[in-house]
Amino acid sequence: MRLHSKSSWIALASCLAVAPSALAQTSPAPADETNRDIVVITGSATPVEYEKLGQTLTVISGEVIEDQGYSYIADVLRQVPGVAVSQSGSAGSLTQVRTRGSEGNHTLALLDGIDISSPDTGETDFATLLSGDLARVEVLRGPQSGLYGSNALAGVVNLISRRNVNGHYAGLSAEGGSFNTQQLQGNAGFGNGTDYASIGFHVLRSDGYDVSPSTTAQGVPSVGIGSVAGDKEGNEVQTLYVRGGGAINDAFRVDGVMRYLKKDTDFDGQAYNDPIPGKTYDDNSSGTHNQLLMGASATLNLLDDKWITKVSASYLDEERRSKTTSFPFYLPGQVPSAASLAIPLSSSGADATRTKLTLESTYEFGGPGFVSYITGFAENKKETYENPFNRRHESRELNGIGAQYRGEIAEQLYVFATLRHDENDAFDDADTYSVAASWVIPGIGTRPHASYGTGVTNPTFFEQYGFTPGSYVGNPNLVPEESKGWDAGIQQTLFDGAFVIDLSYFKADLEHEIYTAFGPAPTYLSTPANRTTKSKRSGWEASFAINPIADIGITGSYTNLDATEPAGIEIRRPENQAAIDASWRIGGGPIQLNLGVTYNGKMLDTDFGTFLRTGVDAYTLVRFGASWQVTDTVELYGRVENVTDEDYQEVIGFRGAPQAAYIGIRFREETKR
Repeated sequence: MRLHSKSSWIALASCLAVAPSALAQTSPAPADETNRDIVVITGSATPVEYEKLGQTLTVISGEVIEDQGYSYIADVLRQVPGVAVSQSGSAGSLTQVRTRGSEGNHTLALLDGIDISSPDTGETDFATLLSGDLARVEVLRGPQSGLYGSNALAGVVNLISRRNVNGHYAGLSAEGGSFNTQQLQGNAGFGNGTDYASIGFHVLRSDGYDVSPSTTAQGVPSVGIGSVAGDKEGNEVQTLYVRGGGAINDAFRVDGVMRYLKKDTDFDGQAYNDPIPGKTYDDNSSGTHNQLLMGASATLNLLDDKWITKVSASYLDEERRSKTTSFPFYLPGQVPSAASLAIPLSSSGADATRTKLTLESTYEFGGPGFVSYITGFAENKKETYENPFNRRHESRELNGIGAQYRGEIAEQLYVFATLRHDENDAFDDADTYSVAASWVIPGIGTRPHASYGTGVTNPTFFEQYGFTPGSYVGNPNLVPEESKGWDAGIQQTLFDGAFVIDLSYFKADLEHEIYTAFGPAPTYLSTPANRTTKSKRSGWEASFAINPIADIGITGSYTNLDATEPAGIEIRRPENQAAIDASWRIGGGPIQLNLGVTYNGKMLDTDFGTFLRTGVDAYTLVRFGASWQVTDTVELYGRVENVTDEDYQEVIGFRGAPQAAYIGIRFREETKR
């Protein structure tokens, strides 16, 4: 553990939606389109057909993301087996992703292969990630540090943008709805299949809702300075991106990307003592998050594309600031005055950067019946951290080298083996590896798959040095967390690809887990430390994709998780989860209906009033939408979220979003060369 009345019939329907890490689609694939046609780039050093991967991978298409109205990537991930999402308040509040029972900084987030996690905290706040102009999202599960290095201890989320432009496209959408929410998205691009350029933006703002229960401090309203009871927690996220690439000649090309994001969020404070222990209260706490990402690559293809070498560079600059309050301590029976509750805001934050250079070279050899690919790679990564309030500045550097072998035997057996060595100037060096295999049994649509790997996550700058010395003391002597894990499963394809089901079992052990130890009252001084015992994770993942007729597409998932540490069951990781997405284009005409169901089973969370694990009730969220294709270029759409107006909490003390409705319009034009 790291601290930093139900719709039962719907929950049952979700749980029955068992099964794959198959491609989620908004409209069914043609009968002759199978997993052989799906090329993925996560889990392999070079792009590869989905069915050849031995690792467990889920792909969510851009069409499904758009049809279901997933504005935030976090909502996309709620539909993925093995992934638990925790949002501390309204949209825009800190949103963490835990893969297969892991911690938030054990899942590496990438944008087109570039690390977008915060350099100081080591994890990605998924509330910063909007879904604009994505071709798909690929989610790889299991220890993946052999290929991806630190922070891929439990998995990888790779956001794949739209890049293969052959012609031109332009789009604009506008949406409005509950909580005075407004959303505007636009993009445009052109290319000839080799050279391309694109630009886009995505802006979402909302007044939000009051996430705090109605509480009083011994009869006096619990309201911080400058705030009012029942205040709403609003949010605004802005993203701008530019991409482009071109071929210099038949053998050499260059590509580049730039993305800027800005997030402004309101949130409420939290009390840790009497008279409202563990409760949130209305105040003027707020935060900002700015991030600039730039990346470029140069690729050289030789020997009829059998020898491909790529050099890439990326730079990430991040600035985070927060203004928060600390609720005063009162003994039972004391009556605070309004003046004593007027607590001034205190500031915290961090400035951090990451610079990364990589070189990888792949050589293909062999002939029919036995083809091999060998990739060698090297990486240099430098990260910096600065506390803007005490001017503390820290930096560290990592140099990594590794290799991956991929073999294709008799066009049915596919094997992977990856080995990596990381040399850290601030920690012990790390050696990680992975192996995987996929067997596509000819003629019967059956594909057994399995993988084994190791993962490592380095301590974060925050864990080493902290940013609020008065209450949190960093530990520069921390050692990296390490994991070993495996999974095995079987995928079955039926009816020429119209039905695909996958069932997988996974198991992993975590060593040197970093946890937060709290001191005694009244300061409750906290500091991180490494556990001397193992934490264990295991469970089942199931998923399916079905296209019963040409106009209907359905995908679903189910996860059963057992995640424990010496102190007991891990928090914010439900034992059971399920999800389903469905779409129906009525009669192949202009009207499409969309349904989404997310079930989050009972789980534990920390009650910060007692600092004990406390149960959180299960909840089921239903989403229903419809769209009307007015013309070839104009579409009207609408949706209702939390249709049953479920009263729920994802994190103790923070209300979940009530029922909400949205309507919008899309304009888009696309031509092919």
